[in-house]
Amino acid sequence: MLPVASARCAYCDATLQPNSMYCLECGQLIPQQSVRPPVPAQFAKPAAAADAPRAAPEAASSRIEAVPLPGTLPWQQRSPAGPDAAQQAAPAPVVEPAPRARLERVELLFSTGQRVMVDGGAVIGRKPADTALAMGVQAIEVADETRSVSRVHLFLDVADGMVTVGDAGSSNGSSLEQGGAVMPLESAGTRVEARPGDTVWVGDISFAIRPA
Repeated sequence: MLPVASARCAYCDATLQPNSMYCLECGQLIPQQSVRPPVPAQFAKPAAAADAPRAAPEAASSRIEAVPLPGTLPWQQRSPAGPDAAQQAAPAPVVEPAPRARLERVELLFSTGQRVMVDGGAVIGRKPADTALAMGVQAIEVADETRSVSRVHLFLDVADGMVTVGDAGSSNGSSLEQGGAVMPLESAGTRVEARPGDTVWVGDISFAIRPA
């Protein structure tokens, strides 16, 4: 601790003695001033460096660069289609229907119990003989006590591997039962195809067509 630089007392203006803590004239305590020890030169900062403002952090450190994302995220990627997927995507092959066997001869099974084989043209009715003779075809006479069958009721042909039937202008009409559906035949004699398994109605009498 060192006395203040003033050589006089601040109270009585008397001259102070060096290194004295009291004024010898008035007895007042001489105020002491702490002297800060000098800083060694190697630790002293240059004035320019001390006064210079702190540099702002580089802008690059605060900048966040954009990271490119992949086109699809891992959970969005589809697994490659395997053999099973390819098989499922392939359309089912088209199955062509098996060709029908050519019919050369058929058997007619009548509801009356008659069984008749036909391998060409035929006329079916109660009295078909004269018409069949004139046409040069087979005559098939049907026993019908109710007379629902006309004398010349139906034309039937087995030709070109198929069977055709047509009404001959009968009184009570004819029809073809095919696949559970019954189709009336035109009385003008228009022929329609009949297949094995079909049933033909002539009046109240019917007959089934079977391959022979």
